[in-house]
Amino acid sequence: MPDPRAVGRVVASVLRASGAATPGEVARANEALAAVGRPPIERADFTGDTPEALAPLVPVELRAAALELAYVLAGDEPIRRRLADAYAGLWREEAEAPAPARSGSRVVRWLIGRLPRHQAGSAPQEETMEGNGPYRGDEVAQPSTPAERTALRQRVERIHREFLQVVEAVERVIVGKRDVIERVLMAMAAKGHVLLVDVPGVGKTQLCKAIAASIDTRFGRIQFTPDLLPMDITGANVFDLRDKQFSFRPGPIFTHILLADEINRATPKTQSALLEVMEERCATIDGTTHALEEPFSVLATMNPIDHQGTYQLPAAQIDRFMVMLEMGMPSPEDEVKVLDYHLGVESPLASLQPVISRAAFVAWRETVPLVHVTPELKRAAVDYVNGLRRSGDESTGRLAAGGASGPSPLSPRATLAWIRASQARAMLAGREFVTMDDLLHVAPDVLRHRLWTDGATVRERLRLVAMGAAR
Repeated sequence: MPDPRAVGRVVASVLRASGAATPGEVARANEALAAVGRPPIERADFTGDTPEALAPLVPVELRAAALELAYVLAGDEPIRRRLADAYAGLWREEAEAPAPARSGSRVVRWLIGRLPRHQAGSAPQEETMEGNGPYRGDEVAQPSTPAERTALRQRVERIHREFLQVVEAVERVIVGKRDVIERVLMAMAAKGHVLLVDVPGVGKTQLCKAIAASIDTRFGRIQFTPDLLPMDITGANVFDLRDKQFSFRPGPIFTHILLADEINRATPKTQSALLEVMEERCATIDGTTHALEEPFSVLATMNPIDHQGTYQLPAAQIDRFMVMLEMGMPSPEDEVKVLDYHLGVESPLASLQPVISRAAFVAWRETVPLVHVTPELKRAAVDYVNGLRRSGDESTGRLAAGGASGPSPLSPRATLAWIRASQARAMLAGREFVTMDDLLHVAPDVLRHRLWTDGATVRERLRLVAMGAAR
């Protein structure tokens, strides 16, 4: 059923695509909404809903007007225009022609913003701005030839194609879980670790094996059990009777993709053997530090229903996982495909071959820091995190007063993981810049295990923080 406030929510989503909307932009949007008989924008309209969720709610007779208003408010801002193009595609409307470039490739920096400090000098293909720029009223001559794609843009497009190849390869083994595959690869591209929490038999281990088989890297597996020792993970110095000296024998962590199967079945002492290697990509054995070869990612699985013979993961261990995901049950149609795929003579996993090289995957991880994040998006992420910290103080205090332990406040590591995951999502989507949609899309996966809650609650708490900040 059409929602009378849907047009305002569409307009609000366009305004917030590149950061917070100014009061002037909101007032301008409200005037246009009043002209078509729609209510003005309210704080509750600035949600993180995607175009796919909002587009069907707009009445058919108002879609053309809503789209025209979206393009007017987007102007020549590229992030907003891409969101308006998304609505045009969903409504089967013709997308508006892009605004003409005003100074060749340098227009990208004028529209997206100045590169942050950590990216200064990292994109030599961009020219340095000269003069005051168009925002100061200077007239800029039209380019005589079309602007060429930057080296970063070409690199991101190549990575996007490779990403799709890996996803398609993994889908030959894991049926109907494309979103989970994409989120795991996103975390791995951001140099993060993944915690898969779900009931047995839904394909957690198979997913890890399929991803490792699709990338030309070394794969190691550790089956965590209560009798597992730290040296069984890291390795140890062993005395060689022939050479009459100790030599280091590396453990299974010295690999590229490590499957930590049922990680909560090992004792806390054994679990702590992963703390250093997950954070610093090295292991210290008998006073000697051994560095791990890139790429390195831990894909851990955990059974949430069977607690007999298990140990709770400490907060320090939980915080080292960039995302926590669930597989979920397949649909009946997908489960029939699972039977077709896996009841054959040969398992689909056995015939899976690498589709990208190790060097290509390392290039993914090296490209993520080059994906541009505007200062406004960084500030929005920090404001969200600080709002979650303040909203959690009261509940944590009540738990402590009752003698129970509650979640720890979100650490700066959580904020950094949130931004890194957003950069990886933008890169794998074929963009060299992050949008607010990227930030809000990855928030439940990055924050839920740090807040000890579920994804829906994370979204609701972020909405409440945003509404409180807008008052």
